[in-house]
Amino acid sequence: MNLLKIPDVANILKLSKNRVYVLSKQGVIPSVRISGSVRVLQDDLEKYIKGGGNVDTK
Repeated sequence: MNLLKIPDVANILKLSKNRVYVLSKQGVIPSVRISGSVRVLQDDLEKYIKGGGNVDTK
């Protein structure tokens, strides 16, 4: 299990950090909160990318 920080996700997706925060808050990008910090599981991000940006990552 590898957790990515928002700047890492933004770099991978070529988006701004603010946009990634918004997308994670909207539930578009699957994320978790750990001690107040937003993190994205690398596996979930890979599923999101492979799914063409679909919300359904199951």
